[in-house]
Amino acid sequence: MKQRLQDGRWTFPPPLGYRAGLDATGAKTIIPDEHSAPLIAQAFEEFATGLHTREQVLRKVTQLGLRTKKSKPLSSQTFSQTLRKPVYAGRIVVAEWNIDVAGKFEPLVSQPVFDKVQAILGGRTVAIAPRARSHADFPLRGFVTCGYCTEPLTGSWSKGRNRYYAYYHCQDGCSRVAKDAIEEEFCDFLRQLQPNVGYMRLYREIVRDVWRKRQGDSQKVQSVVSRRIAQLRENKNKLEEAFVYQKSIDKETYNEMRAKLTEELTLAEMELRDAQAEEIEIETVLDYAEMVLTNASNLWKAAPSEQKQRLQQVLFPEGVTYSEGNYRTAVTCLLFSGMETNMVEKEGLVALPGIEPGF
Repeated sequence: MKQRLQDGRWTFPPPLGYRAGLDATGAKTIIPDEHSAPLIAQAFEEFATGLHTREQVLRKVTQLGLRTKKSKPLSSQTFSQTLRKPVYAGRIVVAEWNIDVAGKFEPLVSQPVFDKVQAILGGRTVAIAPRARSHADFPLRGFVTCGYCTEPLTGSWSKGRNRYYAYYHCQDGCSRVAKDAIEEEFCDFLRQLQPNVGYMRLYREIVRDVWRKRQGDSQKVQSVVSRRIAQLRENKNKLEEAFVYQKSIDKETYNEMRAKLTEELTLAEMELRDAQAEEIEIETVLDYAEMVLTNASNLWKAAPSEQKQRLQQVLFPEGVTYSEGNYRTAVTCLLFSGMETNMVEKEGLVALPGIEPGF
């Protein structure tokens, strides 16, 4: 068994997404399952974008029909374990025997996608929808790094003679800046950005392509759930007939089965409504996104803390560095290009109350 594993032969029961089969030489191997393999691959690819939580991805692939070998929905724990298995990238890893080799079977995902998923699961890559950073009063906490010691700034309140004062500071004490000052300077920094016209056109085309794929997924989910609803309604009618007309079941059994069918039907109808709610007018969303990008400073100032963090992470995926009143960053969102600081601001612009979660 150990020798076969070292040779790249899978000797365990086929994992979810695979089934037993034969390779070109007639040797036993695992091959992608026609139904579950595409859903496993989709789960990896969508989670790798950093745009969705594990729960959101699990919910979607479950709606599309992903089930365990025993035809049950995957639990959250099982799904998390699935996302960590190297077999889906075509590798056999058995730590107890110091085995880490390329498998002689077809992978379901590429190595870069698998690595990106592991980075997100391990906290080495920040998702675009991060958790709130400890304190709503300090949206830049942990996002801005000190320009001297490169440590992330934290935030705290200090008691003065008559009131409390809010400050951002690093642990080493080389930076300490009043909250209002550093956040106003961050708004000034945002005002120096404008959408790159070329990237903006490309962005709209990419989003349209992604939207068309999502619409296809949404239609597929609706089709699967609609068939399940039809089957549940048919089963409910058969149950009524068995109890009322054929009198083949007693009242207790009837009530128990009817309650279970009613619950399943209600849940399925809720899934269908959720899938239908995902159908959006894409041009309206694109116009809104462009408005966000052209008015990032005003929107950041008006947004609640959690959405401030979401917006700043989108615009500056690797964070920003601050020292002596100046911000700098190695990487900005590709949609932005630098802009002269003496640009005339547009006056009279009404800021929206926040950034939509989908952004």
